[in-house]
Amino acid sequence: MLELYLNRPEELILRDAPAPGTVKENQARIRVTHGGICGSDLRVYKGSIPYATYPLRPGHEVLGVVVEAGNEVRHKVGTRVVVEPNTFCGECDYCRRGRTNICEQKTPIGVSADGAFAQELLVEGKYLVSVPDEIPDELAILIEPLSVTVHALKKAAISPGTSVAVLGCGTEGLFSIALALFKGARVTAVDVNPRKFDVAKQLGDVRVLHPGEIGDELFDVVVEAAGVRSSIEQSMRIVRPGGEIVAIGITGEPVEYPVMKIVRSEVTIHGSIIYTLEDWADAIGYLQDPRFNIRPILSKIMPLTEYQQAFADALSGDYAKIVLRF
Repeated sequence: MLELYLNRPEELILRDAPAPGTVKENQARIRVTHGGICGSDLRVYKGSIPYATYPLRPGHEVLGVVVEAGNEVRHKVGTRVVVEPNTFCGECDYCRRGRTNICEQKTPIGVSADGAFAQELLVEGKYLVSVPDEIPDELAILIEPLSVTVHALKKAAISPGTSVAVLGCGTEGLFSIALALFKGARVTAVDVNPRKFDVAKQLGDVRVLHPGEIGDELFDVVVEAAGVRSSIEQSMRIVRPGGEIVAIGITGEPVEYPVMKIVRSEVTIHGSIIYTLEDWADAIGYLQDPRFNIRPILSKIMPLTEYQQAFADALSGDYAKIVLRF
């Protein structure tokens, strides 16, 4: 089979590799059909995630078909599935409370364990989610990253008329725009790259601004999806008293925290990391609703053999979601 492999940062190759071995009772063999390139894949590629291990097979957003299944796996041969790429123990206090996304033993594949950018995978059945027939492949590959946004926006009170600012129009920012619009919010998209605004405006009635154009305007909910110091600090300046910040973006930079405003104005800050399987089910529900518009977020589907161009396009910042076809 073919797989992508990172010998070290920025040394990405396509190579022949042995197919996975014998399927255990709790596993399924998956023939991968599509893989989405995520921002974390790009950081692994660049070597900017300190806990990433090399050499490494990257990737974690995949869609595939079950071609063999152990007796304990409920997904039958021929079923289209997506893969939950963060393992969890199921036994720690967080898992027992249903918060598998912050499991003490969580391992993200494609970062600190071999990932999913291969033509075949062996996956435990508990990490597989069936894809309904009515969701086409080009939307099914978006289930995993959409679930991140679904989890995040559940934390804030967004209803018709809520003013929402989304800082950063990368993939998660664009999903946030789409979901906030679906909930009836008045949405302002903010980014330093005006090319991102073309996609944002295709999602619906969205106002677009450069960060310097916001001025003194305040918002009920601010979704911080850029993950840079200036954007994080701006999120705390532009949230309305009594408002909410949903923090999706991640940075290792120190950030100034305006204690006086946060406390005296009763601002709520929600940290949000990945998802639970409940969020996957909700994401699938959104994709089954024809009124939910996210097709513009899928910029390109490229053959696996064009992986170098695909990663270059993703790194350019000029595209939304880039997908590899296996």
